[in-house]
Amino acid sequence: MGASPSSPTREEEQPCERRIRKELHRVWVDPPAFCRPGASPVTDLLHWEVVIDGPAGSPYAGGSFPVDVQFTGDHPYKPPKITFKTKVYHPNIDSEGRMVLDIFQEKWSPVLTIEKLLLSIVSVLYDPMLDRPINGHIARQYKSDVKLYEKTARAWTRRYASTPEKGDENREGYCDAIAAHNAELEKEERRREAQRLRAAAAAASSERRHKVAASRREKGRSLLWRRTVAFLQGRRPVALPSTVKAVARVN
Repeated sequence: MGASPSSPTREEEQPCERRIRKELHRVWVDPPAFCRPGASPVTDLLHWEVVIDGPAGSPYAGGSFPVDVQFTGDHPYKPPKITFKTKVYHPNIDSEGRMVLDIFQEKWSPVLTIEKLLLSIVSVLYDPMLDRPINGHIARQYKSDVKLYEKTARAWTRRYASTPEKGDENREGYCDAIAAHNAELEKEERRREAQRLRAAAAAASSERRHKVAASRREKGRSLLWRRTVAFLQGRRPVALPSTVKAVARVN
């Protein structure tokens, strides 16, 4: 993995630099799935590189895509500029390597971090957003002939974003680390889903009990009212249910 960032005097850092340093440290220590730090050491907090490995199940699988990350001096109030340094055949990536998404424009929020942005980019590589494509030709091809789109995207990936051979020791180690990381994410997701299902089942059971109790109370009030009306009108009282009669005899 790339060299970790240097540590300038903390007293000289601006608030935006402190936040960027925290985000950069997290990317180095616990990178998002299919992401890793670039090979070049970080000498400028506002400008560094991340590598995105094409997500499995997409035509970009097996590709290694270096991404240039450029922050502004007033981060996080303005989005960073993220640019692919290799050619990518994708509806949401223009000829300059920019992935055009609303989170980089009007939907940007200061709560977004570089980790969340990278995960969003990986997600869009896997599942393009066709409602606002930057490349209309590729978007139309995706809709009309997805197999041709995937074939072309795979060809571009092999040509422009080739990765080390499987026998490369560093590559195998990285793939093992990614597999372990993804396994942990899946385990945590299953745990959360199990908790959600248990909570939903408990809530449904509680709601059923409340409905049954409310129904019984309503039936009791209805019976009492019918008996009261019959008494006031001089009619024969409504017969009590057998269970009520049994209780009365015991008493």
